[in-house]
Amino acid sequence: MRLKFVHAALALLIFVLPASSQTPAAPKPIDLLKQKLEQISAGVSADWGIYIKSLDTGEEIAINADKVMDTMSAIKIPLLVDVYRQVDAGKINTVDRFAMKTADKRFGTGVLRTLDAGLNLSFRDALELMIIQSDNSATDMAFARVGGPAHVTQTMHELGLNSITATGTSFEWFRALAEAGDPSYAKFSPEELFTKGFPDKLTDADVERFHFEGKHPYGLASAHDMGRLLEMMATNKAASEKSCKEMLRMMGQQQMRTRIPRFMLDDANTPHKTGDFPPYIANDVGLIETPSARGGGVFLGAPSRLLQRTGRRDRTNERAGVGIF
Repeated sequence: MRLKFVHAALALLIFVLPASSQTPAAPKPIDLLKQKLEQISAGVSADWGIYIKSLDTGEEIAINADKVMDTMSAIKIPLLVDVYRQVDAGKINTVDRFAMKTADKRFGTGVLRTLDAGLNLSFRDALELMIIQSDNSATDMAFARVGGPAHVTQTMHELGLNSITATGTSFEWFRALAEAGDPSYAKFSPEELFTKGFPDKLTDADVERFHFEGKHPYGLASAHDMGRLLEMMATNKAASEKSCKEMLRMMGQQQMRTRIPRFMLDDANTPHKTGDFPPYIANDVGLIETPSARGGGVFLGAPSRLLQRTGRRDRTNERAGVGIF
């Protein structure tokens, strides 16, 4: 009986050992990347919308990707797409030239506001500045020529991107901000607003209230729909192949490069567009293309009231860019 018991024990041991020696399957790279992004975004007190897709494999990461958020200047990509779709249709010619007036000037980013009225520039010049310097004056020149924000929204909805909404012009946003300090600004024209400037009574508390009330977003979109728009541009479905290549070329010249592109290697091409309202909103939307792979990343970030002016939003976006790469 003792011998039989030993044989039985050995048989059991032989049966169990192969199963217990199996190692867990290694996590997929896409799952490791998602874990890393969740760690990075959790390090900042903010509402994040993140969407990433490999255009080679179709693999996706979506973190709060369907939440509609304020795009700030990232809405200039849908505006650019609307422009070039109309170029393809023969409705707009980017070589057309015009003289800038004082009424065309807008506050915020860009250089046109610093130049003399009467400057002669082409529409293509304005588009280039709208993207590479996020020029707000150039942005409203583009809105005026495509049929306004409502036309941009309509175009995005025709493409099936129903969360993307161009809520108004740069002028309308800056006038609403000025109203937060002085309600009399509600009747100002573009030229009056630019000439007079913001009211002295506009305080930091007024600006904070303006943001958190959420009544005047610069633009609206989900990270998912912005990512889908990027994919359409990369695959020549947002407009003609010629127009898509031209739009991506402009985005590749973007000068605000402290986020997605910051630590990319020299062989990486990163056409992208940021969108900011410091210290409350920090976005980046773009493609990452290398000799061996290409994909898209969308990071929409709206920090909470607890976030101070520390620059952590930029560092979060740049670290996420490294993770994707």
